[in-house]
Order: sequence, then C-alpha cells, then structure tokens
Amino acid sequence: MFFQTFDILKYMPFIIAGVLLASGVIILKVALVITKAESKTDMKWVAGSFFIQTGVTLFITLPMQLDMILAFMSGSYSNYDGPPPLVIAMVVIFSTFIVVNLINTIHKPGIIRSLVITLMILGPIIGSSYIIFSNIGSVL
Repeated sequence: MFFQTFDILKYMPFIIAGVLLASGVIILKVALVITKAESKTDMKWVAGSFFIQTGVTLFITLPMQLDMILAFMSGSYSNYDGPPPLVIAMVVIFSTFIVVNLINTIHKPGIIRSLVITLMILGPIIGSSYIIFSNIGSVL
C-alpha cells in the first residue's frame, strides 16, 4: 500500500489545464509586447493580471459550472444538456467586456488593443475551465 502508485491518467486533464493556464500567461505577455502596452508589463504583473482575469471569468461562469456539478452529483448527468445557448452567449459577451476593461485598466494599451489581447487569452481561460469542470467527476 505504501509504494502503490496513483493513476496518472485520472489526473491528466488537470495537468493539461495547468499547461493551458501557463501558456495563457505567456500569450498575455507576448500580446502585451506586440500591442506595446504602456504600464505593468513585467512578468510579475502579467501573471497576476492573467490570474485575476481568470478568476473573474470563473466567477462570472460559476452558476453554469455549479449547475453542471450538481447534475453530475445527482446522477442525471447523462440527461444533462447544459445551459441554453442564449445564456452561454450572454455570459461570454459579459465576461469579454469585463476582461477587456480589466486589461485596459491594468496595462493601459487602449480599448481596441485590449480587445485584441482579450481575444488571444480567452482561449486558454475557457479551455482550462472547461477541462477542469468537465473532468471533476472523474476524481471524485
């Protein structure tokens, strides 16, 4: 029992999500350099900014994620169709608006450049949160 190894395949989605988040920090840094952001472009601020944006995005999408987790815990996950597409569209638009304003406030690249940066980093944020919350039942 002491030397028994754990099943790495069970935790592989979470490792992939961590790699996605790390690549998101790098993408944000590259995007800030490309768009010539004016302030707070060293790696400490970039990483902090990225994880603030990730946290805000997860907070906005939390009701949908909790609904998915509750459907899994109640055993009706096979019948679960997910939230309605209109709700998903509204959440994505609202989340994009908030992240654009966060980037514009923290790094001051301008609103159009902030939109370009946001479109570049929303992929890793959405991808990692989808991987984490769709595979959380395999660990439980």
